[in-house]
Amino acid sequence: MSDSSEQEIQYFEAKYLDPKFPIVKADPTVDDVIKSMRSGDYLFMSGAVAGTWGYGFLLGKPVRGPTAAMCASAGFTFGMFYTMQTVRSRLLGYRENAKEVKKWGLAPVQPRLYSIGDRRFPTRQSMLSTPPLNWDNYD
Repeated sequence: MSDSSEQEIQYFEAKYLDPKFPIVKADPTVDDVIKSMRSGDYLFMSGAVAGTWGYGFLLGKPVRGPTAAMCASAGFTFGMFYTMQTVRSRLLGYRENAKEVKKWGLAPVQPRLYSIGDRRFPTRQSMLSTPPLNWDNYD
């Protein structure tokens, strides 16, 4: 009997995807993203709300309360969008995700890692420059 904690991982060809870390969820939903938020994400979101509320309170002289509340709602929207983008990129493997891998495990399908043959490829050149000469076959 095989160990149930091990999972079979299949690899697929992904020439245009380049996640630097393993994929946790290939298509994360909003529910997955909210469940995967770290304490730092909550701190960032509450800081954005508090900062924008203070900004609205300081600059909303005639009607401080409603201005502060409106700015806080804009800060909450910004904080949620930024945090959800960050958490989604962790689940997709574009940011460091060791905690998510430990919590959720790996996705059953991972992109195949390609070795880079030459980091200088392709060679960029302007329209006016001549291509480099191959001096071994130059006649």
